[in-house]
Amino acid sequence: MEKSIFNRKDYKYMEIALNLGMRGMGFTEPNPMVGAVVVGNGEIISTGFHEKYGEKHAERSALETVNVKNTTIYVSLEPCAHHGLTPPCTDIIIKKGVERVVIPMKDPNPLVNGKGVAILRENGIQVDVGTLRTEAEKINRHYIKHITTKVPYVTVKAGVSIDGKLTDKNRRSQWITGELSRKISHGLRGEFSAIMSGIGTVVADDPKLTLREEGWDGKSFSRVIVDTNNIIKKNLNIFKDENISPLIIFSAKGTEKNGKKVKEHYFVNRSDEGVDLNEVLKILSEKKISSLLVEGGGVLIGSFLKHRLVDEIVLFIAGRIIGGFDSVQLFKDGFGLDNSLLLKDREIVELDDGFILRGWF
Repeated sequence: MEKSIFNRKDYKYMEIALNLGMRGMGFTEPNPMVGAVVVGNGEIISTGFHEKYGEKHAERSALETVNVKNTTIYVSLEPCAHHGLTPPCTDIIIKKGVERVVIPMKDPNPLVNGKGVAILRENGIQVDVGTLRTEAEKINRHYIKHITTKVPYVTVKAGVSIDGKLTDKNRRSQWITGELSRKISHGLRGEFSAIMSGIGTVVADDPKLTLREEGWDGKSFSRVIVDTNNIIKKNLNIFKDENISPLIIFSAKGTEKNGKKVKEHYFVNRSDEGVDLNEVLKILSEKKISSLLVEGGGVLIGSFLKHRLVDEIVLFIAGRIIGGFDSVQLFKDGFGLDNSLLLKDREIVELDDGFILRGWF
């Protein structure tokens, strides 16, 4: 176990670094969100964060204008020590004469994972590891899941009634939730690398599945459709805006005769519910999609839950009861009490038209 001694100021500056890192949310993937704070003589000298994938890292952004030595830099993840799209961050830390480096955790990326800490210590720099580790892990949960398992972090999102219905008895889903919930729901998309929907929802609702909220200009964002039997028609809205948000389609092997509908149309093995979602996730990971928001419909969401492929769930719960055996349930197959999915952590936000439940498995 790392031996680390932290004081109140260490926690204060690390909290600032973590918050700075979150300013890159949605833009840094498949890289992590990282913030950095440079402190000298008890005062903040400079700050920086990783703004976008492929651009300079937080440490370089914070240190490049610093001209004093014997500083402390607080970084929300272990500095890299390898050449990627940018130079090693350890180089500039050593060059600028930093005296101490404080990080919450080592980078689980095999290219880094302790190498940055080792190089800095070899150069006489004090490195303390462990402050606000839990918070750092939660902020970079997409990155950590993807880099350690080679599959994307999966979040299921749904708008439901207070009794867990996705539709009314006539199978209508527009609109169970209110306008405010829908606005927040659309904004949530930007946190992820890609959004996924099933063919039933795409045909019924004819959505674009694009980012419509302000603040996401220039963000890389893919749209993924699961169309098991390859029946999708090219007159749907989903085929618009491909130059802005690439479209990826997954169909079952044996349906190739219906033709490829887009350049990135993959044919994978079948499962009882449709296509093999494990195979789908592996392909998405290879395309550097590190996080996935599954937005519908009921069959697709149920399949993800049944096979326990979900890391997080976000429910926009309307303050209404729908009922009915013919209404679509969130997860119609269900589990027994002894093997049900348990949310280990939860956040609840109340709205005028209902509330949001965000939970982690």
